Amino acid sequence: MNQIRIEAKGNQFVVQFVENGKVQDMDSRNTYKDAEDFAFYLAERLKLDVFYQGQKVNPPRSKG
Repeated sequence: MNQIRIEAKGNQFVVQFVENGKVQDMDSRNTYKDAEDFAFYLAERLKLDVFYQGQKVNPPRSKG
């Protein structure tokens, strides 16, 4: 299953692209919020879902 994942590694959060079981680290961020923002940026463009700790994460509601 292709997906975008956020994984905690040490004191950072890594955004990963998973395609056909192969994991590619895309970027690491200092906070979960920054990682989540980047993960949803990628997910929107690639038409994929975002997961954290095995659970699907819903995009934050837009303001306005």
